[in-house]
Formats: sequence, C-alpha cells, structure tokens
Amino acid sequence: MNIFLKSLAALLFLALVVWTIRSDSEEDRGHVVDAAPLTRAAAPPAGDASWRLAPLWDDGKAEFCAYEVTWPRYGHRFDGRALLVLVKEPWAPDLNVKADKPRADGFEVLKLNHARDVATGIYTYHQMASVYTHRGSGALEKLAATSSEACGISTSEMTAGRLSTRSYFDGQGDRSQPYPAGALPEDGLPASLRDYVAGPVPAALEIFPSLMASNLPKLEPAVWRVERRDAGEGVEIRLVQGKSFLAYTFEREAPHRLLRFESGDGTLYKMSKCERIPYWQMHNPGDEAWLPERVR
Repeated sequence: MNIFLKSLAALLFLALVVWTIRSDSEEDRGHVVDAAPLTRAAAPPAGDASWRLAPLWDDGKAEFCAYEVTWPRYGHRFDGRALLVLVKEPWAPDLNVKADKPRADGFEVLKLNHARDVATGIYTYHQMASVYTHRGSGALEKLAATSSEACGISTSEMTAGRLSTRSYFDGQGDRSQPYPAGALPEDGLPASLRDYVAGPVPAALEIFPSLMASNLPKLEPAVWRVERRDAGEGVEIRLVQGKSFLAYTFEREAPHRLLRFESGDGTLYKMSKCERIPYWQMHNPGDEAWLPERVR
C-alpha cells in the first residue's frame, strides 16, 4: 500500500510539473505575439540606387512636378491635377519624423509627397500620401495618407512596421495590422520604380494598394509582373496583374523624373511642368504663377 501511494504521489507530481511547463509556454507564446517589437519594412529587390545617392539631392531644393490628371469616378472621367514632390530630409528615428537638422543617430530619407485634387460635380476630392524611404537602402520608413471629400475623411499611417487605417465606410472603421515587409506602397511608385529604369528589373514586385482613397476594403499586397520597355520619350516600367496594369514612363537620364502614368482603370497623369525649386518658400500671393494654368 505504501508503494502504491508513493507511486500515485509521484505521478501526480509529474502531471503537475508538465501542466506548469505547458502553461508557462503558452503564456510566453502569447506574450511574444502581443509584445514582439515591430520592425520597418525590408528593402525592395535591388536595382540601380545611384539616382537617389547622387549629389543632386544635396542642393537644398526639391523636385517639384505638376501633372494634368484624368481620373475615373462615378462612371465618368474628371480632370484634375497631381503634384509629386521629392526631396531629401534628415530623419529622427526615435520620433519617425523629419529632424530639424541632421542628428548623429539619424539618417537621410527621400520624401515623396503625392497630392491629387479632382473636382467631381459640386465637391472635390483632396488626396495625399507622404512616403519616406531610406536614402541608402530604399527601405520604407513611414507612410501617411489621407483622402477627403464632402462625404468624409479616411486616413492611414504606417510606422514601425504597423499600418493603422481609419475609414468612414461601414465594415471598415478603425483597423490596425502589420505592414508586409518588403512590399512597395503603390503611392510611392513614382519614386521607388526609378531603381529599375537603368538597373536590373525584378520579375515581379509585391505592391501594397494605394491608400489615397476614401474606401479601403482590401489591405493586403498583391504580386505584379514587371516589364520594362522603350517608350520613345523615356523608359516605361509596367506592372501587370491579370487584365490590370500600372504603367510609369520615366526619363532615361537620372534622376528619372516621371513623365507619364497610366493605369487600367483609366487614370492618367501627364507632366505639365517640373523643376528643382525651394517650394516651401513659395507660399506668397503671386507664387502660384509658377503653376501652369491647367494645374492651378
């Protein structure tokens, strides 16, 4: 009887130890899922980075380009304008914002401000994305976007590897999720695709859909086939997925400014004017004269 009781006690003790180990393991796994540090998106496939490393970006000015836009909406095609502003900035990594001056613990980014304004009937869509990429590696550091019109406002932000979106559409609301590492944001392609104008062209790229939109139903990347072709006036980088396409025509010479953009849904950008200027100083009455009449 003594031996039986001792054996039973030993079995109970062993079961308790196993249960404790499993419980601790499950708690640890839960802790890792909830508190694991999030890292920024990895760099895209390597191309020719020389255009963004060139001294051109150190001249204290920005590449400021204005485009005439045709934009499909509500079964019609509306005329509007887009501005693509590309500029070098020092980065404050602890705050994920532009630094007032270069810091020892910081680095340089290229910021693309992509703004689009299109009037539809009695109200106008105002849309913008700011895409910040590491000047050296091309890795995505931060992405912020907004779309506003008379019906409401939708906003998005990706920082520290996590995407947060806020939409006024039913079924969407406020959402937060990891941003897929290595995916290129569609809103930043007028800059990031320049790596492939002269450099090696990847067979495919993972693209995260545009966040310059009021309705944000699909928050996941898709793989697009990449084609490069001679476009006469420049070099076209065409992304193809089934019957859909995104076609960007860049200048052959660095820094490969975007000349034209066209997509399968009918969206069209045509460059109207592009110069290197200190645009942040051009905010006084009369400075709008820089803009061609059709894109004011």
